[in-house]
Amino acid sequence: MKLYEAIETIINEFGKDIIANAKVVNMFSDYNAFEESKTFKIILKNLIAEGYIEQLLYVRDWDKSQDRIINNFIAATSFNEANASYVINSLAYGLGYIKTAPAYKSSIGASQPSTPSKAPKTASRSQQSATTTSQPSIALDKTPSQLEKLGEASMRKYKEAAEAYLESIVEFKSDFEKELGVKIKTYMEFDQFGDILPKFEIDGRIKVKYNYAIMFYVLLYDQNDRMITKSEVYVGTNRKSFEVAQGSIDSSTFHRAGNIKRIVVYWETN
Repeated sequence: MKLYEAIETIINEFGKDIIANAKVVNMFSDYNAFEESKTFKIILKNLIAEGYIEQLLYVRDWDKSQDRIINNFIAATSFNEANASYVINSLAYGLGYIKTAPAYKSSIGASQPSTPSKAPKTASRSQQSATTTSQPSIALDKTPSQLEKLGEASMRKYKEAAEAYLESIVEFKSDFEKELGVKIKTYMEFDQFGDILPKFEIDGRIKVKYNYAIMFYVLLYDQNDRMITKSEVYVGTNRKSFEVAQGSIDSSTFHRAGNIKRIVVYWETN
Protein backbone atom coordinates (compact mmCIF):
# COMPACT_ATOMS: atom_id res chain seq x y z
CA MET A 1 0.00 0.00 0.00
CA LYS A 2 1.23 3.49 -0.82
CA LEU A 3 2.07 5.72 2.13
CA TYR A 4 -0.68 8.24 1.40
CA GLU A 5 -3.22 5.41 1.06
CA ALA A 6 -2.24 4.02 4.45
CA ILE A 7 -2.48 7.47 6.04
CA GLU A 8 -5.95 8.07 4.57
CA THR A 9 -7.13 4.62 5.68
CA ILE A 10 -5.86 5.02 9.25
CA ILE A 11 -7.30 8.54 9.61
CA ASN A 12 -10.70 7.42 8.30
CA GLU A 13 -10.75 4.56 10.79
CA PHE A 14 -9.26 6.14 13.90
CA GLY A 15 -9.51 9.93 13.40
CA LYS A 16 -6.87 12.48 12.49
CA ASP A 17 -5.34 12.75 16.00
CA ILE A 18 -3.97 9.20 15.67
CA ILE A 19 -1.15 10.37 13.39
CA ALA A 20 0.39 12.41 16.25
CA ASN A 21 0.79 9.25 18.35
CA ALA A 22 4.25 7.68 18.10
CA LYS A 23 2.69 4.19 18.09
CA VAL A 24 1.01 4.92 14.74
CA VAL A 25 4.33 4.16 13.00
CA ASN A 26 3.82 0.48 13.80
CA MET A 27 0.36 0.65 12.25
CA PHE A 28 1.88 2.03 9.05
CA SER A 29 4.27 -0.92 9.02
CA ASP A 30 1.30 -3.27 9.26
CA TYR A 31 -0.08 -1.67 6.10
CA ASN A 32 3.31 -2.04 4.31
CA ALA A 33 3.33 1.73 3.90
CA PHE A 34 7.13 1.89 3.76
CA GLU A 35 7.64 -0.48 0.83
CA GLU A 36 8.74 2.38 -1.45
CA SER A 37 11.42 3.58 0.98
CA LYS A 38 12.36 2.64 4.54
CA THR A 39 13.39 6.26 5.04
CA PHE A 40 9.69 7.21 5.23
CA LYS A 41 9.47 5.46 8.60
CA ILE A 42 12.36 7.50 10.02
CA ILE A 43 10.91 10.73 8.62
CA LEU A 44 7.52 10.01 10.18
CA LYS A 45 9.10 9.29 13.55
CA ASN A 46 10.89 12.65 13.42
CA LEU A 47 7.80 14.53 12.29
CA ILE A 48 5.96 13.18 15.34
CA ALA A 49 8.83 13.62 17.82
CA GLU A 50 9.61 17.20 16.78
CA GLY A 51 5.99 18.42 16.82
CA TYR A 52 5.50 18.89 13.08
CA ILE A 53 2.47 16.60 13.08
CA GLU A 54 0.80 18.95 15.57
CA GLN A 55 1.39 21.81 13.14
CA LEU A 56 -0.14 19.78 10.32
CA LEU A 57 -3.25 18.99 12.35
CA TYR A 58 -4.03 22.67 12.87
CA VAL A 59 -3.17 24.01 9.42
CA ARG A 60 -5.69 26.56 8.23
CA ASP A 61 -4.44 27.21 4.69
CA TRP A 62 -2.25 24.45 3.26
CA ASP A 63 -1.16 26.49 0.23
CA LYS A 64 0.32 29.11 2.55
CA SER A 65 1.73 26.69 5.12
CA GLN A 66 3.17 23.94 2.92
CA ASP A 67 6.53 25.50 2.04
CA ARG A 68 7.14 26.77 5.59
CA ILE A 69 6.57 23.37 7.21
CA ILE A 70 8.58 21.43 4.63
CA ASN A 71 11.48 23.90 4.56
CA ASN A 72 11.71 24.13 8.36
CA PHE A 73 11.69 20.35 8.70
CA ILE A 74 14.38 19.83 6.06
CA ALA A 75 16.56 22.59 7.56
CA ALA A 76 16.27 21.08 11.04
CA THR A 77 16.93 17.45 10.06
CA SER A 78 18.81 17.45 6.70
CA PHE A 79 16.55 14.78 5.23
CA ASN A 80 16.45 14.46 1.47
CA GLU A 81 14.01 17.07 0.11
CA ALA A 82 12.14 14.70 -2.21
CA ASN A 83 11.54 12.15 0.56
CA ALA A 84 10.53 14.70 3.21
CA SER A 85 8.21 16.53 0.80
CA TYR A 86 6.55 13.28 -0.23
CA VAL A 87 5.89 12.18 3.35
CA ILE A 88 4.53 15.56 4.41
CA ASN A 89 2.35 15.84 1.30
CA SER A 90 1.09 12.30 1.91
CA LEU A 91 -0.02 13.44 5.37
CA ALA A 92 -1.68 16.49 3.81
CA TYR A 93 -3.50 14.21 1.39
CA GLY A 94 -4.70 11.95 4.19
CA LEU A 95 -5.91 14.99 6.15
CA GLY A 96 -7.85 16.24 3.14
CA TYR A 97 -5.76 19.37 2.52
CA ILE A 98 -4.99 18.34 -1.05
CA LYS A 99 -7.09 16.32 -3.50
CA THR A 100 -4.33 14.96 -5.73
CA ALA A 101 -2.27 12.09 -4.38
CA PRO A 102 1.47 12.90 -4.24
CA ALA A 103 3.84 11.03 -6.53
CA TYR A 104 7.04 9.60 -5.13
CA LYS A 105 10.18 10.09 -7.21
CA SER A 106 13.20 8.21 -5.94
CA SER A 107 16.32 10.36 -5.78
CA ILE A 108 19.00 7.91 -6.93
CA GLY A 109 22.46 9.15 -6.07
CA ALA A 110 21.18 12.00 -3.94
CA SER A 111 22.45 12.56 -0.46
CA GLN A 112 19.94 10.81 1.77
CA PRO A 113 20.87 10.23 5.41
CA SER A 114 19.16 7.30 7.09
CA THR A 115 19.05 9.30 10.31
CA PRO A 116 18.51 13.01 10.86
CA SER A 117 21.30 15.44 11.54
CA LYS A 118 22.46 15.38 15.15
CA ALA A 119 23.12 19.10 15.24
CA PRO A 120 22.06 20.75 18.51
CA LYS A 121 18.84 22.72 18.71
CA THR A 122 20.66 26.03 18.49
CA ALA A 123 22.22 24.99 15.18
CA SER A 124 18.86 23.86 13.86
CA ARG A 125 17.34 27.22 14.68
CA SER A 126 20.17 28.95 12.90
CA GLN A 127 19.55 26.77 9.86
CA GLN A 128 15.84 27.46 10.00
CA SER A 129 16.40 31.20 10.11
CA ALA A 130 18.40 30.88 6.91
CA THR A 131 15.56 29.02 5.23
CA THR A 132 12.84 31.11 3.60
CA THR A 133 9.58 30.27 5.33
CA SER A 134 7.47 32.36 3.02
CA GLN A 135 7.94 34.55 -0.01
CA PRO A 136 6.41 38.02 0.56
CA SER A 137 5.89 39.94 -2.65
CA ILE A 138 7.95 42.87 -1.34
CA ALA A 139 10.63 43.27 1.35
CA LEU A 140 8.89 43.80 4.69
CA ASP A 141 11.69 45.96 6.09
CA LYS A 142 9.93 49.26 6.81
CA THR A 143 9.93 50.79 10.28
CA PRO A 144 6.87 52.79 11.44
CA SER A 145 8.62 56.08 10.60
CA GLN A 146 9.42 54.81 7.10
CA LEU A 147 5.83 53.68 6.60
CA GLU A 148 4.61 57.21 7.26
CA LYS A 149 6.53 58.40 4.19
CA LEU A 150 4.91 55.93 1.79
CA GLY A 151 2.28 57.11 -0.67
CA GLU A 152 -1.23 55.68 -0.65
CA ALA A 153 -0.60 53.10 -3.38
CA SER A 154 2.72 51.97 -1.91
CA MET A 155 1.21 51.74 1.56
CA ARG A 156 -1.65 49.60 0.27
CA LYS A 157 0.76 47.18 -1.45
CA TYR A 158 2.97 46.99 1.64
CA LYS A 159 -0.03 46.37 3.89
CA GLU A 160 -1.36 43.59 1.64
CA ALA A 161 2.07 41.92 1.46
CA ALA A 162 2.53 42.14 5.24
CA GLU A 163 -0.88 40.65 5.98
CA ALA A 164 -0.38 37.80 3.49
CA TYR A 165 3.00 36.98 5.01
CA LEU A 166 1.84 37.20 8.63
CA GLU A 167 -1.15 34.95 7.99
CA SER A 168 1.07 32.40 6.22
CA ILE A 169 3.24 31.90 9.33
CA VAL A 170 0.42 31.38 11.86
CA GLU A 171 0.62 28.10 13.80
CA PHE A 172 -2.30 26.84 15.89
CA LYS A 173 -1.50 25.04 19.14
CA SER A 174 -5.17 24.40 19.90
CA ASP A 175 -7.94 22.60 18.03
CA PHE A 176 -10.58 25.30 18.44
CA GLU A 177 -13.45 23.38 16.84
CA LYS A 178 -12.83 20.24 18.91
CA GLU A 179 -12.00 21.96 22.22
CA LEU A 180 -14.30 25.01 22.14
CA GLY A 181 -17.04 23.79 19.82
CA VAL A 182 -16.74 26.81 17.52
CA LYS A 183 -15.29 27.58 14.13
CA ILE A 184 -12.62 30.26 14.20
CA LYS A 185 -10.94 32.22 11.44
CA THR A 186 -7.86 34.20 12.37
CA TYR A 187 -6.64 37.29 10.53
CA MET A 188 -3.56 39.42 11.04
CA GLU A 189 -4.35 42.99 10.07
CA PHE A 190 -1.38 45.30 9.52
CA ASP A 191 -2.19 49.00 9.89
CA GLN A 192 -0.54 52.19 8.62
CA PHE A 193 1.36 52.62 11.91
CA GLY A 194 3.08 49.26 11.56
CA ASP A 195 1.01 47.61 14.31
CA ILE A 196 -0.49 44.13 14.04
CA LEU A 197 -4.16 43.67 14.89
CA PRO A 198 -4.97 39.97 15.45
CA LYS A 199 -8.65 39.29 14.70
CA PHE A 200 -10.62 36.20 15.68
CA GLU A 201 -13.89 35.56 13.83
CA ILE A 202 -15.79 33.22 16.18
CA ASP A 203 -18.76 31.32 14.76
CA GLY A 204 -20.88 29.34 17.22
CA ARG A 205 -21.45 29.02 20.95
CA ILE A 206 -18.41 28.22 23.07
CA LYS A 207 -19.07 24.92 24.87
CA VAL A 208 -16.36 25.34 27.52
CA LYS A 209 -17.57 26.74 30.86
CA TYR A 210 -15.62 29.76 32.05
CA ASN A 211 -16.19 32.34 34.78
CA TYR A 212 -14.67 35.42 33.21
CA ALA A 213 -13.21 35.08 29.74
CA ILE A 214 -11.62 32.92 27.10
CA MET A 215 -8.16 34.25 26.31
CA PHE A 216 -6.58 33.78 22.91
CA TYR A 217 -2.81 34.14 23.11
CA VAL A 218 -0.77 35.37 20.16
CA LEU A 219 2.99 34.79 20.41
CA LEU A 220 5.49 36.37 18.01
CA TYR A 221 8.89 34.77 17.36
CA ASP A 222 11.86 36.38 15.69
CA GLN A 223 14.08 34.91 12.97
CA ASN A 224 16.18 33.16 15.65
CA ASP A 225 13.06 31.50 17.07
CA ARG A 226 13.10 33.60 20.23
CA MET A 227 9.76 34.83 21.52
CA ILE A 228 9.39 38.56 20.93
CA THR A 229 6.10 39.24 22.67
CA LYS A 230 2.91 37.67 24.02
CA SER A 231 -0.44 39.33 23.37
CA GLU A 232 -3.92 38.44 24.65
CA VAL A 233 -7.33 38.73 23.02
CA TYR A 234 -10.22 38.38 25.47
CA VAL A 235 -13.68 36.97 24.77
CA GLY A 236 -16.11 37.52 27.66
CA THR A 237 -19.14 35.57 28.84
CA ASN A 238 -21.59 38.09 27.39
CA ARG A 239 -21.33 37.19 23.72
CA LYS A 240 -23.55 36.14 20.85
CA SER A 241 -23.23 33.13 18.56
CA PHE A 242 -21.04 35.16 16.20
CA GLU A 243 -18.39 37.63 17.23
CA VAL A 244 -15.18 39.25 16.05
CA ALA A 245 -12.60 39.73 18.80
CA GLN A 246 -9.56 41.92 18.18
CA GLY A 247 -6.25 42.59 19.87
CA SER A 248 -3.30 44.86 19.16
CA ILE A 249 0.46 44.30 19.03
CA ASP A 250 2.49 47.49 19.02
CA SER A 251 5.19 47.75 16.36
CA SER A 252 7.73 48.75 19.02
CA THR A 253 7.95 45.07 20.03
CA PHE A 254 9.00 43.76 16.60
CA HIS A 255 9.92 46.99 14.65
CA ARG A 256 9.50 45.44 11.17
CA ALA A 257 7.08 42.80 9.90
CA GLY A 258 10.00 40.97 8.30
CA ASN A 259 11.55 40.41 11.74
CA ILE A 260 8.77 37.93 12.57
CA LYS A 261 9.34 34.28 11.71
CA ARG A 262 6.41 32.55 13.45
CA ILE A 263 3.07 33.46 15.02
CA VAL A 264 1.71 30.92 17.51
CA VAL A 265 -1.95 31.00 18.57
CA TYR A 266 -3.68 29.08 21.39
CA TRP A 267 -6.41 29.57 24.01
CA GLU A 268 -6.97 29.24 27.78
CA THR A 269 -9.76 30.01 30.22
CA ASN A 270 -9.50 32.88 32.68
